[in-house]
Amino acid sequence: MQKVIARIWNASEIGIQNCAPIEVALEEIAKLLNVERCSFFWYLVDSKKIKVTCEWLVEQQNLVLGEDCSLEIFSDARHSLEQIALEVSNDLIFIKYKTEAILASFETIAQMLTQPSYSEKPGFEQLIIPIYRDTTRETYQEDAIGLIACYGYELGKWNVDELDFIQLIVQQLSIAICQSQIYDRSQRQAQREKLINQINSQTRQSLELETILNSAIAQLLEALEVDRCLVHLVETVSSAKSEAKQNVSLEADSQAKSFWETAHQIAYRRQHLYEVHREPFAASLTDFDTQGPITQWVIQHRQSVVINDITQDLRIGEKNEEYQKAAIKSSLVVPVQANNVLHAILYLNQCAYNRYWSKSDLELAEAVANQLAIAIHQACLYAQSRATMERESLLRVISNQIRRTLDLRTILQTTVKEVHKFLATDRVAIHQFTEGTQGELLVQETKENCSCIMQEMSRNSCFLSKYSYPYQGEVVQIINDVSNANISDRHLVFLQQLQVQASLVVPIIRNEETGEESTEKKPHKLWGLLIVEECNQPRVWQDSEVELLQQISTQLAIAIQQAELYKKSQIAAANAQKKAAALQQALYDLQQAQTQLIQTEKMSSLGQLVAGVAHEINNPVNFIYGNLSYINNYSKDLLKLINLYQKTYPNPSPEIQDCEEEIDLEFLMQDMPKILCSMKVGSDRIRQIVLTLRNFSRIEQTEMKPADIHEGIESTLLILQNRLKANGTNSQIEVIKEYGKIPLVECFAGQLNQVFMNIISNAIDALEDKRSKSHSSPIIIIRTGFFDDNSIIISITDNGPGIPEKAKKRLFDAFFTTKPVGKGTGLGLSISYQIVVEKHQGALWCESNIGEGSKFFIKIPIEQSR
Repeated sequence: MQKVIARIWNASEIGIQNCAPIEVALEEIAKLLNVERCSFFWYLVDSKKIKVTCEWLVEQQNLVLGEDCSLEIFSDARHSLEQIALEVSNDLIFIKYKTEAILASFETIAQMLTQPSYSEKPGFEQLIIPIYRDTTRETYQEDAIGLIACYGYELGKWNVDELDFIQLIVQQLSIAICQSQIYDRSQRQAQREKLINQINSQTRQSLELETILNSAIAQLLEALEVDRCLVHLVETVSSAKSEAKQNVSLEADSQAKSFWETAHQIAYRRQHLYEVHREPFAASLTDFDTQGPITQWVIQHRQSVVINDITQDLRIGEKNEEYQKAAIKSSLVVPVQANNVLHAILYLNQCAYNRYWSKSDLELAEAVANQLAIAIHQACLYAQSRATMERESLLRVISNQIRRTLDLRTILQTTVKEVHKFLATDRVAIHQFTEGTQGELLVQETKENCSCIMQEMSRNSCFLSKYSYPYQGEVVQIINDVSNANISDRHLVFLQQLQVQASLVVPIIRNEETGEESTEKKPHKLWGLLIVEECNQPRVWQDSEVELLQQISTQLAIAIQQAELYKKSQIAAANAQKKAAALQQALYDLQQAQTQLIQTEKMSSLGQLVAGVAHEINNPVNFIYGNLSYINNYSKDLLKLINLYQKTYPNPSPEIQDCEEEIDLEFLMQDMPKILCSMKVGSDRIRQIVLTLRNFSRIEQTEMKPADIHEGIESTLLILQNRLKANGTNSQIEVIKEYGKIPLVECFAGQLNQVFMNIISNAIDALEDKRSKSHSSPIIIIRTGFFDDNSIIISITDNGPGIPEKAKKRLFDAFFTTKPVGKGTGLGLSISYQIVVEKHQGALWCESNIGEGSKFFIKIPIEQSR
């Protein structure tokens, strides 16, 4: 048994199409049952027909190829085959005896063979066993069941072991057929992908349509093993559009028309038919009907046509001469289309026999058709690109010239030169209209044998006045032959004087400037004419040439408008520069005034507040300070009197002793002078603070007066004392004062105090940021001294993070600040700069490096110049 299974599997490696595993199974079953004949056939479920694949004959000891036959040979098994077809599994088998027929499962038959009554039954005459159900419809057009039939005249009896052996062979054969079909499908898929890849490769290597088509249909011929393969390029788009008008949009029609017109013009369709064929069949191009029934059906329906038998297709008919001459028996026709555009039709013809076109055959043909559609489309797109390349190059030259220069005459001269070269014409000129429809010929380019027409054009002003009107509507005048043109006699005479045989005149229209913003369409103005002329012979002007000149006309209109706008802009720019300078100065003055007003109001309010507070504090403090001396004297007298009482009456009464203990008289007499002394020190301190506030505000100062600079700095430090002290995790800021011996300085003391306040406050802000990030001790150093004989200098230095170079350039600009939003206005240093430079004729500058701190210098003249 294992040898039999091994033979089946070894045979399955050869392939089910060669019937190798089936041959082995038939041979083993025939020998086992000792039958005269053993067959394998396919039962077609829908049509109820029999397709015999192969047979084993005992007498010949060899297999013979079976033929199609009717179900009549299995008349007794007809009903049983229908029952087997209805079953999902392959478990039922049919056995015919002389007197009866049985349709039962293997298990039932095995039980029957073990019964004693079976020995009395004669041997069976016919045995039918289902093997495999094929529902793929790749081999046949309907579901089919593969079966093995054993029959003969004298059959012996069989037993359970033989039945089990047959069942095992059936199972192995079913697996072999299934795997073989899977393998065949994968092979066909690989073959299809290989063919598609080859066509793709050919498409990438060449854009020559004839090469691509011939190569593709030759490979398809070999892949499907057909006798003839043909590609028919659809001859006219109009025939395809007339039949499929409802299915194709107007846009698709326009694309198709442009597509095929371009293909015709550049000769990419050198012929409509391409064919390859297999011997002994000859070529059929001479008899091919490009308007045949199948071709028209495919054009109309855009669907594939599968014809297994030509004689059975009503569209072709039995007496079709084309198919009879070509000896076509089966045909597969596939449309080659993409994006609703039918490019070609692919024909696959089988001539040697009637062929059933399988699903895989159709899929391969349609896949090739799709690739051919892409190849045809790419080839024609390539042709279109080549046809427009030179035109785009010309437009690019003109556009580049427009971008490089705004000189109108240079642009016009370049244009006529390039158009003359591109169109290979005799004369190209540009004429400009002026007032009263008069004008001049600005530029022209001619061949050597053509005369210059500038003087002739200027003398014939009638042409300009009478024949400029049609161009107002952007009408292009096309004259292929002057002698046959529909023009007036005077116009004809004028052209003959210029030796013109054919002409193409395109108006140059530009938009008029309305001077107002409006959604309405702006009026157009006829600026001039672009004239192309042939002087030696007539010429048929192509649509592409007309379109090119219209595009050039549009470019020229843009260039003309830009040149005019450039002239206007130059004048406007000069006027705008003057106004801009005046506005910039006015804006600067306004900003300075606004800054000064803001700070003046701020300092005025602050000064009034400080002066008011100082005044209100000063009165009660003076009262307290003035009475402290009297209280001191009174307390001394009282203490003297108490000492005298203690000496005179050393033994006071118990009541007095109790009072002394209660008020702690001894401590009171010692502490009271100290309290009075502390009160005097506090009063002096308050009076000093009040004086400092009055000196800082200086609200009563309206003119420059000599002032002590050191006193102003001390006043400022006193006000900022709270910010200099240690606060939480921040250490105290150390202030180092290195004052030089400087005289009184003539100045506005209050305003200079404001400068000191701004600079020292900024230094404290910078040090506070550094104190939270560094452990080094924050320091502010204030130095004063002589800058020269006539001025002093004050420097305020901190060891903060420093000021970036970019910020240092804008340090004294109004409203510029590096502080976060809400912490600075950007006015402090700007106002300080105005106070020092503008009001005191001094100088204010800063020196700073990142990580090294900042140093501000204030230079003030000792005496102001009058």
